Amino acid sequence: MERKAFLTSASALGAQELLSSLRSAGRFGARTAAGGPLPFNNAGSNYREHLPKGQPVGTLSDNLARYTGTWDDAQIYHLLRRTMFGVPESQFQAAKVLGSMNAVVSALLACQDTTTVPLPAKFASWLDDYPTLTGTTSELLNVATLEGYKIAEIENWWFDQMMQENLSIRQKMTLLWTNHFVTGSETVFIASYVYTYLMTCMANALGNFKDFASAISIDPAMLLYLNGNQNFVLGSQSFVNENYARELMELFTLGLFDPKTGKPNYTELDVQNSARALTGWMPSVTAPFVGQPNPGLHDSSEKTFLGQTGNWALADIINIIFKQGSPAGYTAAYWACQKIYQEFVYYVPNKSVVDAMATVMLQNNFAIAPVMEALLSSAHFYSANVIGAQIKGPAQYMGTLVREFALTYPAFDPAEPPVVMTDKAGLNTYGDTNPTLSIMTGLCNQQGQELLNPPNVKGWPGGESWLNAGSFSNREEYSAIIVSDLFDNKTYNGVTYNLAFGPNAYATQIPNEATMNEGQLFLQLENLSLAFTLGPIESEALAPDPASTMDLIDNAVPAFALSLPQLPEFQLY
Repeated sequence: MERKAFLTSASALGAQELLSSLRSAGRFGARTAAGGPLPFNNAGSNYREHLPKGQPVGTLSDNLARYTGTWDDAQIYHLLRRTMFGVPESQFQAAKVLGSMNAVVSALLACQDTTTVPLPAKFASWLDDYPTLTGTTSELLNVATLEGYKIAEIENWWFDQMMQENLSIRQKMTLLWTNHFVTGSETVFIASYVYTYLMTCMANALGNFKDFASAISIDPAMLLYLNGNQNFVLGSQSFVNENYARELMELFTLGLFDPKTGKPNYTELDVQNSARALTGWMPSVTAPFVGQPNPGLHDSSEKTFLGQTGNWALADIINIIFKQGSPAGYTAAYWACQKIYQEFVYYVPNKSVVDAMATVMLQNNFAIAPVMEALLSSAHFYSANVIGAQIKGPAQYMGTLVREFALTYPAFDPAEPPVVMTDKAGLNTYGDTNPTLSIMTGLCNQQGQELLNPPNVKGWPGGESWLNAGSFSNREEYSAIIVSDLFDNKTYNGVTYNLAFGPNAYATQIPNEATMNEGQLFLQLENLSLAFTLGPIESEALAPDPASTMDLIDNAVPAFALSLPQLPEFQLY
């Protein structure tokens, strides 16, 4: 295979060049607060794209009829790929032992019960700190720089949670909701608020969509991101800000148009009046960080919203929104289920299946978990055209490399980023407490997906936007650098990185690998990572000597591991 000669020559992009590229892109705490809020903080009507162009994937089932076909390796792999970030062989085997689709789906959804599956514990006491916003110029710059490092460590911690997840859909659902109820860490820029927002999304990941919408409305990060903290009245003066009220309906709960009638879901007057109803919420500046109502800043006058008149406040606005459509509540249920479908099935929604999902959500009073159970157990989900139809986003791609290739890295260090140097002007240089994780989250960022910081209020568009000729080439280079161990116990500019690929660990995750020849072993590794059976040309390139059993770990496996991520098929799942 021609790629092998290129890749084994240390790749076209060296580790040092990659580090420089990541730094220039704002990785490793290089954020600053200069310039104030980013332009999308006041998005208004700037991001009014609607559903992706194209056709839904063709399937034999356009409803949620239960899957009753063969329950074999292909179906298990498909379910796990869609619900986690890569599938280590050990987790595939654990799912296989469960014996049935129902059992595996139940295991994945067990995290909905937060009384028996606790949320990840807060990892550091410094997350209780609110940044000091007074002081000299150098002191304020130090505060801003440190907040940037803290936010980077929160991203690192969350990515580590994705990588360490067992049979569970929690982290995949959390990523979905951070791309639905969007905030941006660059705009919020307070690490404790960013962490609180992540916990809000994680806690509600499989909970109740209506309750989730209510909680996110007063989340401190959301109050900053969409200017809820600037939405108030003061005596006879009105300082109403409509940003959140607009996005609450347009992007978070209803969408622009009724899915059944095609008519607009709301008017500009509804936006204005709901904004008045949402006045007076402010984020706390001491832990625990929550949104707090201030009655003195709330507009308590009468308002008409979506045809109903009263002295409305937040709870009333949520209740009215979640009664829209026919039957009552259908519009919000359809909007949420459409987003779920795009994440777990295909980026162009099948309206009939989304309709069936919305019906399940309404039957369960807006609970999310029953919708996921019905979808992941449906014949539609296991249709041949659905398997392998999604393009991996950056986090999915990096997760696949880490988890399926048995990469190892140091455990997350929860320490606050330390000061390593102070210059004559009093400006601090901070150390990265988790540099190896920063490489992985930095590569996600480089591919267009900085965790907790989507490009705008509409979120990452996903689908075909994840891959083009340039991004595919970058992925080839990234995987080559990682699998070539250019970050395994290597020091660059005084920082040591420990992202290691071990051919033995990669191969021995396959049961009975010692009894297999090259062709047999590589077929099992292909099944682990690919949703497709390769053609003879690619198969021969990956396993040029299929009958051989000589030096597999030392020679054949490293070459195979370099080549597999270069395949177009590897970009799909």
